[in-house]
Amino acid sequence: MKLKHIFIIACVALFGVTQANAQGQTLPILSANTDARAASMGNSSVAAEGMYIYNNPSAFFGMDKKFTADVSASIYEKEENIEGTFGLHTASIGYKFAKRHAVFAGFRYAGGIKFKGANMLGEPTKEYKPYDWTIDFGYAYMINKSFSAYATGSVVFSHLSKNANGGAFTIGASYHKNDISIANEQAKFIADAKVTALGPNLDYGNGYKVPMPTHVAIGGVLLVDMADKHQVSAALSTRYFFQPSESKVFMVGSGLEYTYNNMVSVRTGYEYGDHNLSHFTMGAGVKYRGLRINGAYMLKTVDAGSSYCTVGLRYDF
Repeated sequence: MKLKHIFIIACVALFGVTQANAQGQTLPILSANTDARAASMGNSSVAAEGMYIYNNPSAFFGMDKKFTADVSASIYEKEENIEGTFGLHTASIGYKFAKRHAVFAGFRYAGGIKFKGANMLGEPTKEYKPYDWTIDFGYAYMINKSFSAYATGSVVFSHLSKNANGGAFTIGASYHKNDISIANEQAKFIADAKVTALGPNLDYGNGYKVPMPTHVAIGGVLLVDMADKHQVSAALSTRYFFQPSESKVFMVGSGLEYTYNNMVSVRTGYEYGDHNLSHFTMGAGVKYRGLRINGAYMLKTVDAGSSYCTVGLRYDF
């Protein structure tokens, strides 16, 4: 079986679409959302309440803690004719120092499925178990009270029928405003813009190369203290994938969150995506002191899509 065919099957299996071009994103480990709060609010990464290195590292400056640690797992619905269940598992840490600086590190693993290959005659050959992993590092700098910038880099390893490794990086900037007044209520606003997954193609050998899922993401989130013990947040973000060039994808998501007593939150949203990538989103979270537990469910809007859930655990100290 040709390596190109193996890769197409792997992409179909990983994200549960019937055609590889329908997903439009190679190496989904570099573009999938790892934060449950952001996922439940229309996949708006600017609304992330953790996993800062993979969403908005500058948002860490808005926290009053110096250290943060996150773990999360995303499980996708099982596909026909594919053994196993695809999952994305992530861990990350962040540390602030000298008031204006923050550093981050993380690890992602995507895999869990297997399928049988076939030769050109349709005869079964060996079993394939595709997987990817990344080791990630990041740095953020607070320019002043309103502006900050960041950069992250990733070492990428991918296994289809052969191995490939490479690197990718992200650059971005954020705007923070913490003293807004809306209808005499205190509010804060965060806007973020970034270019993600920049890097050379991964080379699997035999002349077969895979481009990075390079994309631009822009978004904002508004948090309003409606009354004592009540807070409402609204998020909006958009992503445009211009790599691979032959399969570009546009996505936009929005979501709402209600929080009671700074402890319990419920969330909902919607994400529109080209090529059957749209989802209704929902979720909830609990916070107790430095501990946060969040869950999200992404419900596909068409049969050709893929539903999945994300659970995250975070601790700040």
